[in-house]
Amino acid sequence: MSAAQLTAAQEQVRIKSSHYEKTIADFTRDERGLFVLLTEDQSFLKAFRSLLGKQLGLVLTDVIDNVPEADKLIKTIKTAADRGRRPFLILERIFKSRDMSLTVKEIKEAFPRIFILILTVEIEQNRVIYLYESGADNFIAKPVSTQTIMEKLAFTIKPQNQLGESIDLAKSLLQQDQPEKAKDAAEQILQMKPGSAAGLMILGDAERAMGNMDAARQAYKQAADSSGLYLEPLNRLASLAEEMGEMEQCLNYLERMDKLSPLNMDRKINMGEINLTLGQDEKAAGLFESALAQAEKEAAALISSMAERIAGLYAEKDPLRSEIFLRKALNIKKEHLTHEDLRVFNMLGINLRRQGKWEEAIAEYTRALKIAPEDEGLHYNLGMAYAQGEKMGEARTCMEKSLSLNENFPQVSDTVAFNLGYVFLKSGREKRARTCFETALRLNPEHEGAARALATLDRSPDRLHRS
Repeated sequence: MSAAQLTAAQEQVRIKSSHYEKTIADFTRDERGLFVLLTEDQSFLKAFRSLLGKQLGLVLTDVIDNVPEADKLIKTIKTAADRGRRPFLILERIFKSRDMSLTVKEIKEAFPRIFILILTVEIEQNRVIYLYESGADNFIAKPVSTQTIMEKLAFTIKPQNQLGESIDLAKSLLQQDQPEKAKDAAEQILQMKPGSAAGLMILGDAERAMGNMDAARQAYKQAADSSGLYLEPLNRLASLAEEMGEMEQCLNYLERMDKLSPLNMDRKINMGEINLTLGQDEKAAGLFESALAQAEKEAAALISSMAERIAGLYAEKDPLRSEIFLRKALNIKKEHLTHEDLRVFNMLGINLRRQGKWEEAIAEYTRALKIAPEDEGLHYNLGMAYAQGEKMGEARTCMEKSLSLNENFPQVSDTVAFNLGYVFLKSGREKRARTCFETALRLNPEHEGAARALATLDRSPDRLHRS
């Protein structure tokens, strides 16, 4: 890229950033927007406050309300709405071990105009779709930069291009009960972007409002065909079929939605109800059982998260009682254990090691590796348990596996780097140990253990050639 091209690209970035900044600032001023936060992620909070305070020049106490507990969310949002504020909720998908999916649905139903942005590390596709169905407007995958936060906020508040603005205008015409004008606007959108699912949805809504059911159905079908994971066209088709008394067709659309988003318990009950009216008693019973099984799974996750939270409160004061609650957290979920439960396994393993129960810790980490065999953190913790039992050969094997999965793993913290170095040193891999100790000192120049270890290695130069 030439200097001129680079300058032009930088100017484009600057213009876009300026536009994003204006969108956010206008939201706080014109709509009296208030950002309601439910997160304990200090790095995110720092970046968020820096964006709003330093970069946008907003008074943080006027535009941010950081809620300490999930149970206070609805009250905080209601108070803000009653005072004429437009809430924008930003929350962790998992907050203090609690899955917030049902809370998102509850909030969106109570406050339809609220914006909801979900913070997450990694998430299964089924859960993403279900959260969008529940009312989430956008997601942020962490770790995240200030620029990314700004872009996500701006795009959630308002479309950042001509097509998006045209879609917003067409939707507003529908809300103003002007379906003819909305239809014209939808056709303009489809000229700008042929096959646009959003444009086809608006066209279908406009035709339906004017009583043109066949035309509406056709538009919805085209929208469904053009967007594989966008459920709203199928939802409209199901609603339209129900309105027309076509219950078998309605059920067909609900079944297609259920395949894409199997976590929605309410839909399963609706499907079961339709099957009952159609005389499909066995199929209805199966759907009701499936809905209850999903509800049981969600309830188990909630109870498990509560047990995990209680265990955390006992972690320092009473490790044995903490261990009991951590085991309860895992046992409650039983066959429903997923990657999201790795933190519980790690907490339990650390707890057991603190009590000197390194063999039990090994058993728990080994159990966890059946769920996530490629998790470098688990292999590292397993190595630490072996090291505690003075089984340095096994410990080194675990650490090597951890590094083979993620060569940058020592960069996680000076403690991790030092512990890796310690295991390598004790198992005769001085060269690898030196690299880890140097990383620990780079991350924390005051790490005394790493400094002493390097000094020891420096006094034994004949050992440096060993890998």
